[in-house]
Amino acid sequence: MKVSRDFGIVVRRAALAAKEVDLSTVMAEFKLRTYFDESNSLISLGPFFGGDAADECLRSLKRLGLTYIDDCFIFDGFVPDWCSFEVF
Repeated sequence: MKVSRDFGIVVRRAALAAKEVDLSTVMAEFKLRTYFDESNSLISLGPFFGGDAADECLRSLKRLGLTYIDDCFIFDGFVPDWCSFEVF
């Protein structure tokens, strides 16, 4: 699954199910119409343009009951445009 290099957020589907979290409010709050990408076990959100926007989204996810690192994380890196990342 692809992850945005511009402050992408990865969320585990199992965590969403276990904690009965609905991402629709977060998607609406941050004006995300679709996931950046998704797999059977993960959801990729983004890109978030700037660390402040990603941090605010992470705070929203925490308010819904998700735990940073165990359930979701922010991917951030300084890489050239020709470089992409995936998580499994």
